[in-house]
Amino acid sequence: MEIGGASLDPEVREGLSRSWKALMVVGIGAIVLGVIAILVPAVASVGTAIFIGWLLVLLSGVLFAAAFSAHSVGTVAVRVAWALLTLLVGLWLIVEPHNGTLTLTLVLGIYFLFMGLTRIAIAFISRGQPNAGLVGLSGAAGLVIGILILAKFPSSADWAIGLLVGIDLIFAGWTVTSAALLGKELAKRA
Repeated sequence: MEIGGASLDPEVREGLSRSWKALMVVGIGAIVLGVIAILVPAVASVGTAIFIGWLLVLLSGVLFAAAFSAHSVGTVAVRVAWALLTLLVGLWLIVEPHNGTLTLTLVLGIYFLFMGLTRIAIAFISRGQPNAGLVGLSGAAGLVIGILILAKFPSSADWAIGLLVGIDLIFAGWTVTSAALLGKELAKRA
């Protein structure tokens, strides 16, 4: 079966037709959370900082366990130090999420700035190639976002992360909801 010019694997078709209701719930949930994050970006920013903190705490445990697979004492020591640093940063984000949003916002602004400049350079080098214009447009958007975040820093910490996470959740929800609608259509055909 072809959907939008792409052929779907029979297992994918079956999975979509079987799980379209769950996908619809997840998609709508992501859209609702995205809207809430956009409406209350400061809360979403703090929530994101705490979430990243917990991820880092869990990662530090994995890094610590993996440290002992090294073959030299020096490498073990460096890996243990890296695991402890990861643990400390994670705990800091959990305990001080407001300060963590400042740091994350600064890193995010720098990331968007350099990502935008890089994509603009790639588009310029690739001019005349398919999709070079879209890469350039994406780069320009990233550059503008990076400049806006950094120009308003530190006050941008109140809205930047929450706003961007909200937008991402809406697009992810939209994608999952579209897959659910496709699954619903496939279930009707079966």
